[in-house]
Amino acid sequence: MNEIPFVEDDIRKDFFGMLTDTAYCYYRSYLLYEISDLINSGKLDFGEFKDNIHVKAIEALSKNSKSNQSHFNSLNRNFIIDAWSTFEICVNTFCKEICNENEIEHLLNWKFRDVKKVLPKEKLNDNELEKLSSKLGAGHLTHVPIVRKTDIIFKKVNGYSRDIEEDKKFLLFFGRFRNTMHSNFIYYGKSFDYKFGHALFKFEDGDMVKWYDPFESTPKLYFYLVGNLKNIWKAMIEAIKFDGMIYYPNLEQE
Repeated sequence: MNEIPFVEDDIRKDFFGMLTDTAYCYYRSYLLYEISDLINSGKLDFGEFKDNIHVKAIEALSKNSKSNQSHFNSLNRNFIIDAWSTFEICVNTFCKEICNENEIEHLLNWKFRDVKKVLPKEKLNDNELEKLSSKLGAGHLTHVPIVRKTDIIFKKVNGYSRDIEEDKKFLLFFGRFRNTMHSNFIYYGKSFDYKFGHALFKFEDGDMVKWYDPFESTPKLYFYLVGNLKNIWKAMIEAIKFDGMIYYPNLEQE
């Protein structure tokens, strides 16, 4: 964070602060399991508070595989969701500032253009097309699929330090992986596999996402995923010159 040549409240720097906070939230919750393990191994004693209901709840975390798995599933899920949400708001804000009005309009009308392509030519008059555009147009960049926004960012980079095509594939994977968390990890869509290092993720339509974790029983895989997201953001902002400030949308928000 100290090496990024942007001032406080610039979204290009704020991204790293928000991501660090997300990681520290994971770390603090991870410590609860370590504390639980110390209690159960007799290395930590709460004395007169040992029968306190909250102490008992912490103690239960490491008592059996079910509570253990539940705790880490929640940690990993929240980490991925929060990291991606941070990336999304930063992409929205960055994209809004570096794109001109025509580019923004093009992004907002993506759904209208897709629908228009499948309509029979000359079946709708200009007035009807205008109404259709009004109905289908997105009101804000947040309602535009993130891959469309990152695609236009990638078109603007100059001297990008990474492999753009590989990063596009990663962002597509990460976004879909995050979205499955809204359906309890069940994926709906075209089946595909994604390899990340030695990890393999399998997305099958109507089935729970399955993945091989080479670092199983540790959080390393999830930190490597979020770390890659961080590196993509860093490469983006370094490859697009924009001299003005790009403020976080609401500076009163803590």
